Order: sequence, then C-alpha cells, then structure tokens
Amino acid sequence: MLKRILLTLSVVILAPAVTALAEDKQPISGKTCTELLAQYKKLPFTNILPLEEGPISVNGEAKDITIGFSQTAFNHPWRVSMLESLQAEACRHTNVKLVVLDGNVDVAKQSNDVRDLLVRGVDAVLLSPVESAALVPAARAVQDAGIPLIVMDRDVPAEKTLFIGQSNVTMAEQVAEKMAKDLGGKGNVVVLTGLKGSSPAVDRNKGMENVLAKFPDIKVIAVGDAQWIREPAVPLMEDFLTANPKIDAVFSHAEESSWGAQLAIARANRCGDKIRHYTFDGSNAGFKAVKAGTFGADGNYTPFIADIGLRAALYKLTGKEIPGMATYDLPGHRLLLPDSPTVVAENADEWIGRGWGDFEPTPDPCKK
Repeated sequence: MLKRILLTLSVVILAPAVTALAEDKQPISGKTCTELLAQYKKLPFTNILPLEEGPISVNGEAKDITIGFSQTAFNHPWRVSMLESLQAEACRHTNVKLVVLDGNVDVAKQSNDVRDLLVRGVDAVLLSPVESAALVPAARAVQDAGIPLIVMDRDVPAEKTLFIGQSNVTMAEQVAEKMAKDLGGKGNVVVLTGLKGSSPAVDRNKGMENVLAKFPDIKVIAVGDAQWIREPAVPLMEDFLTANPKIDAVFSHAEESSWGAQLAIARANRCGDKIRHYTFDGSNAGFKAVKAGTFGADGNYTPFIADIGLRAALYKLTGKEIPGMATYDLPGHRLLLPDSPTVVAENADEWIGRGWGDFEPTPDPCKK
C-alpha cells in the first residue's frame, strides 16, 4: 500500500497530533500518492539528481527519514504545485516522511516554523523563503544544527547546503526583450513587482533593467510592490492610470498581478489604450492567455523544483555527491536549473498542458 505523506499546517500542532494526521489525512493538495506518482512522470527535471524508486538507505539501513519543508505559503496555486512535486518524490520512497509548515507569507512565522522543524528532529530542512534577508537567522540555525539546508526558488544570503532555482535574471531579460520588440523600442512602462526584498523580485527587475538600458526611449514611469498577487495589483494599477495618461505596457512579476492590472484598466475605461502585458509564472492558464493575446509573453518559471530539493537532501544524507553544484555570489552552493523558453504566441500551443495548474485564465475584461 502506498504510504501517506506527513503534513502539518501549524507550529502549534503537537507531536501526537502529527502522528494521527499522518495516519488519517490525505496530502494537503488533496491528491493521493497514486495521483502524485502519475504526475511525477510529467515533472520537467526528474533527470536532475535522479534516484531509484524505493526505500532510501543511510549507512546500509533503510530507517525512517523525516524531511521538514517550510513553504512561503499555501495561498497561491504556484506554491501548491511546488508542494505537489515534493510530495510526488516522497511517494516514491516508503521510508521518507514530510513535515510541511505553512509560512502564511509571514517572515516571523516562517522563522519560527524553521526552528520548530529543528525541535521536531527532522533530518533535513527544505526552505522556500518569504523574504530573503529576514530568513538569515533561521538558515543559520539549521546550519548550526548540522543538518542539510536546501533553499529553493528564493535564496537567502547565508550559508546553506544548496540553493536550487532557475535564473530570474535571464528569464526577465527574455520577457523584456519581447516587450521592447513589441513596443518598437519606445514607450512608457509601469512595473508591478513581486514581494519587495525577495530574490525573484530583485532579479526580475534586474533582468528588465539590463534590457531597457539598451532602449533609452522606453521609460519606466512607475513601480509598485504587487506582492505576487492580484489584490495589491488592482489599486496600484488604478493609481498608475490616474497619474499617467499614457501607459504602453505593464511589466508584471506575476500572472496574478497582470490579471489585477487588467481589471484596473477596464474599470478606468482605458481598454482603448491597448496597454500590453508582460508577465511571469508559467501556468497553463497563463500560456492560454498568451495564445489569446492577453499577455505578450509569459516567463516560464516552473514551480516543479521541490522534487529536486528533496532528492538533494537525500543525496546529502546518503553521502552522494551533488553534480553541478557550484559556488556563486552568495554563501554556500547553488544548483542552477536550465531556463525554460519564454512562452509567446508562436510557441504557446507547444507549452499549454506542460505548465502548472488546471484552472482557466481570468477572462480579459477588455474583451467582452
């Protein structure tokens, strides 16, 4: 019988409740191991740090291994998809259990969550930080405990066993190049960033700036922190529209922010301005929006990396070398994953079905 995955949602749940939860509850995604194993076959990077299916032996003994995962939040389908890739890998190894904690997009809570994982005695910690610098003390606590620390998606400027992620800089450069081409090298751009201080937001902005440095007639006229989600993007975009009679494009760090910007544009009766949208996240809904012409480009940043994170932790616990890891400009080591092609109208059909999420795109309010 396929095992079920150990999951907890709050640091206030005590150990006896954790045991009961492991026996009685399905994974938080709602998917069984049978479903997750089917999904595993479609993950993009299973060839990186590969592991055979079956129990994991440490020093010749297949004892239980407990891996802790401190996730930024469960409030976004990208984050749930990331969790599913982790669960899918765990389902392949009958003696691997997970303790997963929801950071609720709260740095203080996530910092406490990491320490709670250490109290629980996990064998390794996987961390996808809410914000980079504020998680440095928590990262140091894991290193001081002498267990592997695998950081994923967003980095922390502290020692860690390994950081795993794609390059947000080069991805943003691809999206910005498409925007500059579509604008003919001139125009006014507003930017809806991801959460201020998080490494992807910093790097996506850097990639955009690298490209726009070559196009002096493209002006960034407003920037705001949309926090990766729709709700903050709507009032920000409303303010941008009020202050700027001419906006040619919106460069959003997340699809959700793009959909929020489109709603604000419709509410302001500015659909006639034909404002273009360039975004990131790599969902199937986003790819469909590209095909429909709602987005000019979608940076193809996959959430399906936590399976690699789990394999990296198991490699360290079993004494395997991690090929491809290298020193870089932050403390520790990095495993840089290959870029996925930016999705544009010409390749949208090829990518629809290969992204994450099974929801439909938000209808474009300017195309009624």
